[in-house]
Amino acid sequence: MIKRLPDYLKTKIASLDNKNYKKVREILSKNGLNTVCDGARCPNKCECYSNQTATFLILGKTCTRNCAFCNISSDKPQKVDLNEAKRVANAVLELGLDYCVITSVTRDDLVLEDDFGSILYQKTIEEIRKLKKDIEIEVLTPDFKGSKTALDRIVKASPEVFNHNIETIKRLYPRARQMADYDCSLEVLKYMKSNNIITKSGFMLGLGESLDEIFDLILDLNKIKLDIVTIGQYIRPSKEHLEVQKYYSLEEYSQIEDFIKKNTKIYPVIAPLARSSYKAKESYRAIIGS
Repeated sequence: MIKRLPDYLKTKIASLDNKNYKKVREILSKNGLNTVCDGARCPNKCECYSNQTATFLILGKTCTRNCAFCNISSDKPQKVDLNEAKRVANAVLELGLDYCVITSVTRDDLVLEDDFGSILYQKTIEEIRKLKKDIEIEVLTPDFKGSKTALDRIVKASPEVFNHNIETIKRLYPRARQMADYDCSLEVLKYMKSNNIITKSGFMLGLGESLDEIFDLILDLNKIKLDIVTIGQYIRPSKEHLEVQKYYSLEEYSQIEDFIKKNTKIYPVIAPLARSSYKAKESYRAIIGS
């Protein structure tokens, strides 16, 4: 039996008196926007909202896939609202962000023009830059079914960072990500890197992988010249999701980080509560040396 959640994975509940936290909630509500912070029950939500930032979730809040670890609901997808791009841009301006992260649900239903949601990503980036030209933008996208047409829209929009999560080791895909493909995700990251965009990916610990399999995954990411990797502990959202097989110790996190530093050129963001957009601005600026 897996032991209880370690103390280092427990987070504080936000105080309703925190002015920044309240301001973020009000701006999101006013603009009718979703965040992955809420949808995926991110443990860092209180910290990020208190720092007056959030990760915007576009293309609705229901996903066409049903990954066994994810808290985002899987149901009939919502109609795409192209005006969402302007609302995100307005929120970015109101929050005073100089670095923003945009993610989305997976939209396998949007097959016309090989869209898969890429059109709204492009439009959102363009709308943000109309209001704030010097902002740095990171996108965390689905695999777009590997469509080069969809990926080229992202290339054209020129985000500073392209993020796509590998999520777990290849062996566990049939159980954890049965509607996704490990090799497709690697090819997506490789293609975006070939277009001279900083690439980023992330994966979870605790789904049943071995240390050697973690190292093999890291080496696969290094082969495609990935720039940044985020690694954190999987925390079960509910009893309907995959069980946690292991809580990694802080010493094991250090061991994995040492392996990355000794064997790759990847910049690691690794901690029990590290998530896809955790310390996103800091890792990007570390990469570019500013």
